Amino acid sequence: MSAELTGSIPVLVTPLNDQYEVDISSLLKLVRYYLDAGVDGIIALGESSERDALSPAERETILRTVFKEVGGAVPIIVGTGEDNAELTLQASRHAEELGAKAVMIPPPRLPELKGEEILEYYKYVGERVRVPIVVQDYPQNTRPRMPPDLIAKIHNTIPNATYLKLEDPPTPPKIREVLKLTGNKMKVFGALYGRDSFWELEEGAAGIMTATPTPEYLVDMVESHFKGLRQRAMEIYYLTTPLTHFYPELGLAVRKQVLAFRDVIATPKVRPPRKGLDETQRKQLRETLNWVEDALTAKLGIKPIHFTV
Repeated sequence: MSAELTGSIPVLVTPLNDQYEVDISSLLKLVRYYLDAGVDGIIALGESSERDALSPAERETILRTVFKEVGGAVPIIVGTGEDNAELTLQASRHAEELGAKAVMIPPPRLPELKGEEILEYYKYVGERVRVPIVVQDYPQNTRPRMPPDLIAKIHNTIPNATYLKLEDPPTPPKIREVLKLTGNKMKVFGALYGRDSFWELEEGAAGIMTATPTPEYLVDMVESHFKGLRQRAMEIYYLTTPLTHFYPELGLAVRKQVLAFRDVIATPKVRPPRKGLDETQRKQLRETLNWVEDALTAKLGIKPIHFTV
């Protein structure tokens, strides 16, 4: 039986070089950056990894690089969702063979799917893999919306549908409802840029799964929450809000730019047709990041992590 997932679990972005090729050197630095920050797990090939813009060969290279670099230090969750059950199953079995502690699966990008069809999709995969499934509830990305009663039915019907990554706002009340319907047995993680992370934890979330570029703040906030240090957790949340709310429609570009500012990745490139930040936005983000780092250092003694070899 796998150890239970909990705490701060970031999603790895995919670093790219100036030619928009996967930058393995930066990927290795990114993994070490998160491990040094004390995260409780890592997600590879999630939505923020530009998964759908990667070739099968690139996905395989990323997975093997991440598994080797992590070396068992923390659990690895792999995003394996495809738009049909058989391809999702194949990706999930491969992740399992590589050593994944769980697979993360959203519904297919078929908004017209009904509840029973979504349930059958998860059953097809769940009955054929051994590792836990993280059900990803992310309807903004052209996927069907899953109401709390459907999520609870998936959990109650499929023994290894253990976890939920909830990204359907407003998230705090939906966390409360899912926990109520599952008797607090489904472990729910907040996400969605970390915009409501403190309140998600207050509602009973088991942790936060998001592509944070500032993991030291997320780790401290989540640990403070579980230690009962509510005021500290709240202060970290409020002081980081300018970053988590900075141009949310350009969320991936923002995260990559912060990582580039901190010398973790070589470039903030995103694959077209996604757009990066323009010069004005970069200046605004640099100013915002400086303010957040200075405020957290001065008020709570949390020093920012800048990557060093």
